[in-house]
Amino acid sequence: MNNKILIGIVVIIVVVGTVVLIAGKGGYQTPTPIQSGPTNEATTSAQQVTVTLTQSGFEPVTVTVNAGTKVVWTNKSGQIATVDSAGHPTHLAYPPLNLGQFSNGQSLSLVFDKPGTYKYHDHLNPSRTGQVVVE
Repeated sequence: MNNKILIGIVVIIVVVGTVVLIAGKGGYQTPTPIQSGPTNEATTSAQQVTVTLTQSGFEPVTVTVNAGTKVVWTNKSGQIATVDSAGHPTHLAYPPLNLGQFSNGQSLSLVFDKPGTYKYHDHLNPSRTGQVVVE
């Protein structure tokens, strides 16, 4: 008889603990980290990701995003620069990515709706290149 009571109490504790655990996780989602800094690639499922243009180039060089994500380029190079689609000097690979000039401290942005790999560069310094991979 005592074993049946003990087993019953253990079952009740397990059931209550499971309900509390499941109910506690309902409203919380773990944020998706965005890599930044000196790495050459960033991946995110957020709705926005930032690429910084420095004197040495775009950082990160590659960003991987979901369709519908806005990519924001911020100029911290100390000079006027551009964001233009690949194919210097024609910029014909993806014309919507021909965002034009932006001064130091300014930002440009584009929402990428379709999967693909979109390469770009700074037309005023074509050695500065990057790419957006849309999944």
